[in-house]
Amino acid sequence: MHYTDDPLMDAARREHRLILEPVGTTKTLFGVNTELYGAGCAAGDWMDSRQYGYDAHAEGFDQHMTELQQQLHATETESAGHDGFPDKEA
Repeated sequence: MHYTDDPLMDAARREHRLILEPVGTTKTLFGVNTELYGAGCAAGDWMDSRQYGYDAHAEGFDQHMTELQQQLHATETESAGHDGFPDKEA
């Protein structure tokens, strides 16, 4: 399930937001100006200072959020006492 559809990620999505800082422009092969950004997470636990366009940073942020989702689910499973296997009945 994508993190945007996961109810367990509701609070995390409010805390973790993509922040873009304009750092310049570049020209494409067709001569079109493209904005370049540095990026980070509003929660402060992810940053990418490389000068990329929006799409590249959005992809990196999606990866960050997917990793966060995996951590939250692992923590939820541990706190619930589940071992990842179905309960065995006698």
